[in-house]
Amino acid sequence: MCGSSSANCCCPEGHIFQEKICGNLAGPLNNYIAWQAPDINDYFQGTFEIFNSGTGVIVGEVLNSAGDVIGTLNVPPGNSVSTSENNPNEFRINAPPGTNGKFCINLYKRILG
Repeated sequence: MCGSSSANCCCPEGHIFQEKICGNLAGPLNNYIAWQAPDINDYFQGTFEIFNSGTGVIVGEVLNSAGDVIGTLNVPPGNSVSTSENNPNEFRINAPPGTNGKFCINLYKRILG
């Protein structure tokens, strides 16, 4: 029977798949969607990082599938800030004019195989 501890289980084991997305950013950005999951609850965990090489504060927000902010990054000039969040669904970036930097996202999902 599936889910039992038997060696003859009919359910395939899950595998963890990692996806990495990186990009450059330049302000002005107003709720720029840097990443959005293709399906609700597609990823069980994500790490989101912004490096600010500009002059203004960059703000990043990680949202869940309900549209609630579950993680915020306030990144002052010359700094890098990251957050790790469960069940992310979207990553938005806000940056004032003249501000630039980079973002990196590491996403993790479980797939059957």
